[in-house]
Amino acid sequence: MHKLTPRQQIILEAIKLFVAKHHYSPTVREIGDIVGSTSSITVAGYLERLKKKGLVTWEEGRPRSLKIIVKEPA
Repeated sequence: MHKLTPRQQIILEAIKLFVAKHHYSPTVREIGDIVGSTSSITVAGYLERLKKKGLVTWEEGRPRSLKIIVKEPA
């Protein structure tokens, strides 16, 4: 399992909750609003790190394409 920082865990959970409620993925700004960050660049940095860990993905230049990658247990 990937070791997440507390902030990464909060952001990943915020994405899960947003998708469960709205049935589409949040924007970077919406994630920032949920977790109390006014900096989209900071949120984007966290998303990049989550992507490098293989936990999320998105299509570059396509809004609301953020997806959580579900890992099947081995």
